Amino acid sequence: MTSLGEQNLPLTQIHELIEQYFATFLAANTVDKATQAFEQTFPPGSAVTWLNQSSQDPLWNGLLIALRCGQLLPHPHQVVLGQVYGSQQMGAQLAHDFANWEQERLLLLCLDTKNQIVKRQVIFQGTLNSCPAHPREIMQTALTVATARIVIAHNHPSGDVNPSKKDVEFTKRLQLAGEIMGLPLLDSFVIGVNDYFSFAEQGLVNCNTDSH
Repeated sequence: MTSLGEQNLPLTQIHELIEQYFATFLAANTVDKATQAFEQTFPPGSAVTWLNQSSQDPLWNGLLIALRCGQLLPHPHQVVLGQVYGSQQMGAQLAHDFANWEQERLLLLCLDTKNQIVKRQVIFQGTLNSCPAHPREIMQTALTVATARIVIAHNHPSGDVNPSKKDVEFTKRLQLAGEIMGLPLLDSFVIGVNDYFSFAEQGLVNCNTDSH
């Protein structure tokens, strides 16, 4: 088996792997500091050496093991969202995914600090014309994984993508709850037959984040 260093991966890729590790359990504003501290002791340019060592510090040792194992396990493809392009990409994908759903459903997408989807779950399934939902259940589900921000989507079986008054009110409530919980709402979609409505694209949700 070849190690990370022996594979001669670019230093930027090693740096990204370290960042991704810390992002799974640290707050977004502390990831950079933790990464810098780690790299002062274990420089990416010397990975071929330190990857084969161990550290007495459990946190550092956990990262060393994660980096070694991460190169031996297959990585599932994850959709990466941007801002404008991300809404268009996701809207088109969601229109396809919701195509055969006759009942109204509410889908939650949990994103990490890189806007990669780490959880995708149908939270509610309603009748032909209604889908009761509450921000509390959405936040509880989001907190089960390393979520940095969320996206929600629900379909209108009628095919009309224009959000109802209840849709707008619910999105505002969820956005407020997300701000309080530290899980900002990146976008909210209404899905029709072959089209979608994006709250972010229409300027109804502020999708600016601190991550790059």
